[in-house]
Order: sequence, then structure tokens, then C-alpha cells
Amino acid sequence: MDTETDIETPGTDSPIACTLTKNEATKHVRGWVELQHRCTEVAAIEGGVRMTLPAPFADDVADLVRIEAGCCAFLTIKTSMIDDVLTLDISSPDLDALPVISALAGIPLS
Repeated sequence: MDTETDIETPGTDSPIACTLTKNEATKHVRGWVELQHRCTEVAAIEGGVRMTLPAPFADDVADLVRIEAGCCAFLTIKTSMIDDVLTLDISSPDLDALPVISALAGIPLS
């Protein structure tokens, strides 16, 4: 089954700032690092990154995306599932967001 989900965010007018506390952010970053290790591919796309994972990690991705959408409203986050492949796109039209996106994906972006 093919599915696609866009996480609604306020958009480009949102400041590039995280609303998590230091302790929440530390735990959340650990989740992203674990996800990075589960990726079969991570690649730069226009304005961000695409992370590809096996479908069994869909619940983990959904949990991280839900938190990320709530704390970093300046990001656009899209997930899609085709057969047994899950893709996660994280982007922003604001180049100042690239360091955040880079940290989430674990790859350098410029």
C-alpha cells in the first residue's frame, strides 16, 4: 500500500528555534541518532534531506516526526510509504534551517 503524509507546520514565518527544554532535546536527539543508524540511505534534496528506511521503523519515525513538528515548526516534514520502503523528507525554504536538518539526518548540508 502506498501512503503519503505531510506534517502541517506554520511555514516560513516561523522563527528557527526549538521549543523543547534542554532535557527534552537531549532525549529527542538520541532518537534521531538511532534513526540515522537505521537508514538504508540518506541524501540531500532541495532545501533539506531525504532519509530512507525499512517499513518496520514507521512507528519510530511517526513518533519522532510528531515531536519535531511540534517543536520546530519552521520545518516541512513529509513521509511516504511505498511497498516496504519508508521515506522521510525534512526541508525548509530558509537556508538558516540547514544546520538543524543536517543534525537530524546526520549528514553535512550546505
